Amino acid sequence: MAAAGEFALKRNALRISLIAIASVFVFEFVAGIATNSLALLTDSTHALLDSVVTGILIIAVRLASKPRDIEHTYGHGKIEAIGSFIGGAALFVVAILFIYEAASRIAVGGPTALVVPGAIGFAAATYTLAVDVLRITVLGRAARKSGAATLRADLYHAIADFGSTSVAIVGLWLATTGVYAGDAAAAIVLGAFLAYLSSRFAYQNAVELTDSIPPRLVAKVRQAAIETEGVLGCSDIKMRRVGREVFVDATISLKADISFEKAHETSAQVEHNIAQALGMASVQNITVHFEPVFSPDLPMESIIERAAARVSGVKGVHNIIASRVGGTGRIEVSLHIQVNRSATLSEAHAISSAVEESIKGQLKDADVTVHLEPLMPGLAGVQPLADIEMQDSIAQIVLASPEIKKVGRVATFRTDDDVLKIDVDCTFSQEGPATIEQVHERVTDIEKQIRKKYPGSIVTIHAEPD
Repeated sequence: MAAAGEFALKRNALRISLIAIASVFVFEFVAGIATNSLALLTDSTHALLDSVVTGILIIAVRLASKPRDIEHTYGHGKIEAIGSFIGGAALFVVAILFIYEAASRIAVGGPTALVVPGAIGFAAATYTLAVDVLRITVLGRAARKSGAATLRADLYHAIADFGSTSVAIVGLWLATTGVYAGDAAAAIVLGAFLAYLSSRFAYQNAVELTDSIPPRLVAKVRQAAIETEGVLGCSDIKMRRVGREVFVDATISLKADISFEKAHETSAQVEHNIAQALGMASVQNITVHFEPVFSPDLPMESIIERAAARVSGVKGVHNIIASRVGGTGRIEVSLHIQVNRSATLSEAHAISSAVEESIKGQLKDADVTVHLEPLMPGLAGVQPLADIEMQDSIAQIVLASPEIKKVGRVATFRTDDDVLKIDVDCTFSQEGPATIEQVHERVTDIEKQIRKKYPGSIVTIHAEPD
């Protein structure tokens, strides 16, 4: 139901209830004075209280319908619970007062206990019953459609009114038969009934104001999360109800070696499953956090990579090799890490030591060897460098290797940071290296020779077969 339509439904139902119950107060109060019936006076005062409470509920509905703002990030739905709590508490106090007055009449007796029943008393009670039936019908339909606490509050009042008026009629009838204490007895029954309903309803709304949530709902959320594929566990579930809305905040555990994209996909599926379990129309009020879990079946390479990557100063991790040393229970680990090319040896060594400690924190029996590499700078922009002499010199260095059959494109650039960038395409002869490992070693040697000629340059060589 759209927010505007729901607000109009609640407001109109409460307005009808307010007009009806206000008319009951006037009729019953006059009849109670005329007949000296405590039951009618109790019922009329109850009607007056209902009028005041219904007015409060109308205000609460209007305030609760306001959209979320910077100061009320969960919306204004709690205002409904506050209004309902006030209504229930006030009704309880009045019920206790009338029980006291009725008991006093029975105990003291005398003229104050004398009830003068008449047609006006029965007419007022009959009119009140008809109004109560109207209110129960209107409020019941609206409450079923919206589920609003304010409508349920007024519906309970209407039901209480119907019961109390029925008891008042019984009291009047007893008075007509000469049992004048029957009116006070009826008021005691009425007061006890109202005290029970009002205390129960006030308690329910007080519980909602404390953000209490039924354990079965928490269990539903946990089950929906755990049953989602890829989820290892679900903990730290926080839930709260604000008006009709339920907010959920949960933390799930996922394998540490899955990608961020997969983790996000899984958490989105968890949100969808929770929404289905709770019967929610959307996942707007559901937030799922995910945490990595280094499970025993996680590949050692993944553990090593994450342990190294989390160290400050590490710009990249590759060439990870992890091997168990036979008969010793030890693990031999080697890896390459990249650090800023401007770092000193002392700075780079400190990073390397931190990497070793981080890995040993995950793999207790590991011996770690770290190979340091400079990270090539990011190139925001380059400009072509048309230096034929330089390009010919680079080609001669490449062709000096006997495995190179020919040199193709030689491109030279100058970066925005004044760094020379060299790209070379070359073709290896059929008699050249047989494996890509051998090709890589030879290309690395050629790149070193070019950098020796042009220090500080960034060299990339693309190798092709003949």
